[in-house]
Amino acid sequence: MLKKWDIITIIFLICLSFIPELVFGVVMNKHYNGICAEVTIDGKLYRTISLSEHRGNEQINIITPYGYNTIEVKDKSIKVIDADCKDKICLRSEYISEPGQMIVCLPHKLIIEIKSTDVVPDSLRC
Repeated sequence: MLKKWDIITIIFLICLSFIPELVFGVVMNKHYNGICAEVTIDGKLYRTISLSEHRGNEQINIITPYGYNTIEVKDKSIKVIDADCKDKICLRSEYISEPGQMIVCLPHKLIIEIKSTDVVPDSLRC
């Protein structure tokens, strides 16, 4: 049999469980004017690719002493489509296009990270 404080505790915990949804809903509701993909190899910036104005398909071959990766930029998203690493985990990643998303190829020391160039607050958005 549930007592009064058991019910109050359960209701409190249920309400508390919705706080992350509210926080992430507010944080993820940002609108970005410019989005770019930063490609780094061995911790050094290799190339910056603007995704906000990109249209069509483009393939970029990256050849390093660690091996090769082929990156495909499709419209406003990017993906690794070929690599000669043993595990090929980077090939399993889907297209990424939102700031904060990353694709990593550890054997080749390759990181592709989506970054925003600037943020437009909701109050200034049209």
